[in-house]
Amino acid sequence: MVQLSKELIEIVNLSMPFPADVLKAYSKLQNVFTSGDLARLAGIPQSTAKYYIRRMNDLHMISKVPYRKKYQKYANASNFSEWLQDLIRLAIRPLEES
Repeated sequence: MVQLSKELIEIVNLSMPFPADVLKAYSKLQNVFTSGDLARLAGIPQSTAKYYIRRMNDLHMISKVPYRKKYQKYANASNFSEWLQDLIRLAIRPLEES
């Protein structure tokens, strides 16, 4: 396993919409999960996990399972880097080229 330096983790924390601990926990989540699962894996309070869940939902990284307190990852976003690569390919590059 690669050990990241404190400086690189600080850059991730400043430049990404979620802290490094949440990004790491997101990749470990099952396809269907609860905010409690995120809180447990990231080592954050339940209320903070709910906040990040709302942000992930707003960014279309996850969707809410109807009539349940569960969320589901999209098939092409099992981890944050896959979601970010899709965003770069579908939105960022076209913006730069226009």
